[in-house]
Amino acid sequence: MKKELIRRRFAKSLPTYSKSAIVQEIMADNILNNLPEKEYSDILELGCGCGLLTKKIVDFIRYDTFDTVDMVEECKDYIFKISSDINFISQDLEKFSCDKKYDLIVSNASFQWLENLPEFIKNIKYYLKKDGIFVFTIFGKKNYKEITKVMKTSLKYYSAEELRNMCADYKILNIYDEVKVLNFKTPLDVLHHIKNTGVNALSQTNWTKSDLNRFSEDYNLICGGNITLTYHPVYVILKG
Repeated sequence: MKKELIRRRFAKSLPTYSKSAIVQEIMADNILNNLPEKEYSDILELGCGCGLLTKKIVDFIRYDTFDTVDMVEECKDYIFKISSDINFISQDLEKFSCDKKYDLIVSNASFQWLENLPEFIKNIKYYLKKDGIFVFTIFGKKNYKEITKVMKTSLKYYSAEELRNMCADYKILNIYDEVKVLNFKTPLDVLHHIKNTGVNALSQTNWTKSDLNRFSEDYNLICGGNITLTYHPVYVILKG
C-alpha cells in the first residue's frame, strides 16, 4: 500500500468527505454512545481527517487537552476551524510517538489503512493511562464486498474475533459489528461516492472510458440491477 497515494487522495477528498461519509458519521456517533464517561483529562484522536468525529467530541465531551493526529497535513485547517485549542500533529499513525499519556484514545474509520494493525494496537497501549479508554472503529470482512467482486482487490479486513485476539493486552469492554448498505442509482454514482470519501486511494490507475463502461457492466451484473455498496463497521471498546 502506497501511503503517499493515500495521503494525496484523502487530501483531495477533504472538502467533500463530511457530506459523503454517511456511514462514517454513524460510526462517529456510536463512538460517543459507547464512551463510559463524558469527561476526560487528555484526549488523543488518531486519524482525525477533516474533523467529523473531532467536532462531535468538542460538542459533547468535556476535556482539558485534545491532541489530534493525521498524516494529511491539510487536515490542520479543518481542525483549527473547529477549535483553536485543539493540537494537531501531522504524522503517519504507525510512526506516532510522544511523551504524553491519555485517558481517552479514539479513532474512527482509519485503522483499515494501517500496514501492521496487530503491532499498532499493541503499541498504542503505551500512550494510554492506567484504566484509560481506547475506542476505535474499523471495517470488517464484508466491507465493500461489491467492489471486491468487481475489482478483485481489497484492503485487508479483519473479523470481530480476529480483532478480539489482537486486543488481548487490554480489558475488552465490547466488540461488535453491523452491516450498513447504501443504495445508488448507477455504478458511476458508487465511484463518485468512493472518490468523495478518499477511498479511491486503493488504486492509482487513471481509468479510461472503456474502463468505466466495463466497471458499470460488471457492477450491474453482480448487483442484479439493484446498485448497492456494503459497509461493515466494527466497534472496539477497550480499557487499559
